[in-house]
Amino acid sequence: MEILEILKNNSSDLIPEDITLFKTELAVGNYSEDYKKQCYDLMDKLETRGKPDKPNKKDPVISPIGYDDLLPKGSAPKLSFLEQFKADLNAMRLSSAYKSSFRTYIKSHAEFDESFIDCNFTLFNTHETEMIISEMHMSESFLDKYFSVLDKDKMARYQLFSESFFKKHFAELNAETVLTKGRNEWRKKENRSKQLDVFLRLKGIAF
Repeated sequence: MEILEILKNNSSDLIPEDITLFKTELAVGNYSEDYKKQCYDLMDKLETRGKPDKPNKKDPVISPIGYDDLLPKGSAPKLSFLEQFKADLNAMRLSSAYKSSFRTYIKSHAEFDESFIDCNFTLFNTHETEMIISEMHMSESFLDKYFSVLDKDKMARYQLFSESFFKKHFAELNAETVLTKGRNEWRKKENRSKQLDVFLRLKGIAF
């Protein structure tokens, strides 16, 4: 993750959760000591900039004990996967390696599954949904539910689905892509059912 680049060029877009993510990434990632120092210095400046001015010594202020005060020094509050993902997604979108980072992320986190995507579908932009259906196998019920907003070419090329699903959405899916570039076993003539063969002949398809 290009942490230093984001801190230098997109500091105004960062939220506290991003800083927490960066500190964790620096602690466990393979970064040089000089790189870490530059990042920590910039994060310190960002955090200091967001703090209120010190109160007048004549008017002592008793600060309430917050959740952070109850945590051991050096530890960060445990975020749910959804909150962690939102912070990660914001950081990835600000990175120059956004596309490759998102592809790696969705393939390396077990929590990022169809159920999570379905529950949080509105979080994703068009590029991200295209990447999801290009890299992950989704059920036919999911494809049906979001059919109107998913990229049809990516679906035809990368998704696995039944002959009946193909016939149901024949008008919207490119038959040539499905039958010559798709991943379904039945795209090969010898693996098709007689029903699909008849259907394709009636549609004038010879692939």
